[in-house]
Amino acid sequence: MPSCLRNILFLLDLFVISGTALQLNYSGEAVTTRFWDCCKPSCAWKDKAAFSRPVLSCTADDKSTEIDAGTGCNGGTGFQCSNQQPWSVNDTFSYGFAGVYIKPELTGGKIEDAWCCACYQLDFTSEPLRGKSMIIQASNTAYDVKTDNRFSLAVPGGNTTSHDGCARQYGVDQSVFGAENAGISASDDCDKLPEALKAGCKWRFDWFKDASYPSANFKRVACPSALTDLTQCTRNDDKEVLTGQDSPASTFSPSTKFAALAIGLASLFSV
Repeated sequence: MPSCLRNILFLLDLFVISGTALQLNYSGEAVTTRFWDCCKPSCAWKDKAAFSRPVLSCTADDKSTEIDAGTGCNGGTGFQCSNQQPWSVNDTFSYGFAGVYIKPELTGGKIEDAWCCACYQLDFTSEPLRGKSMIIQASNTAYDVKTDNRFSLAVPGGNTTSHDGCARQYGVDQSVFGAENAGISASDDCDKLPEALKAGCKWRFDWFKDASYPSANFKRVACPSALTDLTQCTRNDDKEVLTGQDSPASTFSPSTKFAALAIGLASLFSV
């Protein structure tokens, strides 16, 4: 094969890789909220996206359950696992999980198949969280707000959108988790929650400063094992996201790539 033809094939392959990365590595501005309804996460169901398996859900006694288990918020046996809660690494960085909604113009028209089990870096842009960041995995979907990109952080005691899901899972009065659509109101209320949820609840008042609707810049990133080890869910396209972040191909601007392709084509037809 002539060397110029090999160069053209390489350039075309470069375009495919970089084009895929551009589609996956979307970013933007978002609002963040919080929830904890104890229901089986939306991304815990089959066929939501191309992934290794759906997000783990748990039984009422916090053991992983079968994929086909119905949600405990509707008479089933599947609930949100207690370890899918946030934790801090240091004063400025945390891990966590979230219900996600990203506007279709960023995802090529896709919805859950674009974000279920994907990971995102959130860089907070409003006080009191300015300068802090999180990496979250999308374990759920936040469909109730569609006017903005939204990350609803999974925080125990954060917002009881289900009227009895947590009561069903933990055998306690639902009021322990605070007011419906509001959650608990003070750090001391965290001590009333089941033991497995107290740390994530206190994270809200410590690291998160009990912030209300903080804004953030977000971008998709390859998922760290710290998150996927807990959900057992990894997207099939995660390696492509990593390629887009770390590959030398990602350092070329679109105009540079087109110029390179033009040169390559010119060399081919000049032979």
